[in-house]
Amino acid sequence: MSRRCLAHTASAVGVALCAVFPSQVLAQELTWRLCLPDERRVTCVVDGDTLWYEGTKIRLIGIDTPEVQGRCAAERKTADQATQYLTKLLNTGLRKIEFDGEDRYGRALARLWVKSGEIGPAMLAAGLAEPYPRRGPRPWCG
Repeated sequence: MSRRCLAHTASAVGVALCAVFPSQVLAQELTWRLCLPDERRVTCVVDGDTLWYEGTKIRLIGIDTPEVQGRCAAERKTADQATQYLTKLLNTGLRKIEFDGEDRYGRALARLWVKSGEIGPAMLAAGLAEPYPRRGPRPWCG
């Protein structure tokens, strides 16, 4: 990963400070919401395993969630639940982002931590994600 400004912390007087880290971000407090279809995406949640953070599109490492435009009603319903849960977790306070390359679609691959711990395992524990990569058919439509 190229060296760029990836870490933001707030000083005691509320001035944003920027440090350079090749693979990690110490994140700032933000209010997370669902990305809108026709907006310029800066910081928002796309679905249960994809989000935008300060203009960078991020795919969570190690999990796969159902598709919003899934092939059955059960998949679409679980996708909505996964998206809402990811948004809820992020709104507890994003603490760290650890980048690890890009996927074939050009999204940054990363693990994210909130106050309560890493997001991927929390999504798995909630039953809203499957390990990725996985073997076998997708479980969402039975």
